[in-house]
Amino acid sequence: MNATTHAIFGVGALAGASLALGTEPPPLWAYPVAAVASWLPDVDNPRSKLGNGLSRKKNPLLNTLTRPVSWALRAASFGLFRTVGHRTLTHSLLGLLLFCLPVYLFLGFSPALQLALVCGVASHVVADALNRWGVPLLWPLRKNFRLLPGGIRSGGVAEFCVAALALGAFVYAAYLLHPALGGLVEEVVGTV
Repeated sequence: MNATTHAIFGVGALAGASLALGTEPPPLWAYPVAAVASWLPDVDNPRSKLGNGLSRKKNPLLNTLTRPVSWALRAASFGLFRTVGHRTLTHSLLGLLLFCLPVYLFLGFSPALQLALVCGVASHVVADALNRWGVPLLWPLRKNFRLLPGGIRSGGVAEFCVAALALGAFVYAAYLLHPALGGLVEEVVGTV
C-alpha cells in the first residue's frame, strides 16, 4: 500500500477505535499523529516515506530542525533493512508488541497519544495484510498472512477503491465523534 492509503487507514483506525472503545473523542491533533504513525512500520525500507528521512525543505530553519530526526530515521532504516529486511519484524505481532510496550510505559500521561500511535502502527499491518504479499504476523516464522485471497495489487485501482472506502468510513466516524465538524461542513457547503 502507498503512504496515502496508510495515512487514511491510520486516521480511520483511530476514529474507529475511539468509537469501539467508547472513549472520549480524540483531540484533533491526534489524527495527524495516527497518520504519521501509520508510516512507521515501513521505516525498515530505505525508500519509504520515513525510511528516506524527512524530505529536504527549501527553508533553512526547517532543515536545521528536522535534520537530526532525518538522520535518525535513515540510520534506523538502514539498520533494520540490513539486519532483518523489509516487511519482517516491523510487520509482525512481535514488532507491534515491541512498539506498544514503550508507548504504554512512557506515554501514560496522554491516552490520546497512546491510542493514536498504536492505531496508526496497527493499521499499517492490517492494510498491508490486504495486499498480495501479506504480512509475516508470526515473524520470525516465514509464513505470510493475507486478509483477502490473492490480495490487492499495491498502487492499483483496487487499492484506490479500498482507500476511498476507508476514507468514507473515517469521515462518518469523525462526524459521529466530532458533531461540531458536521455543522462546519454544512456551513461551508451552504455558502457555496
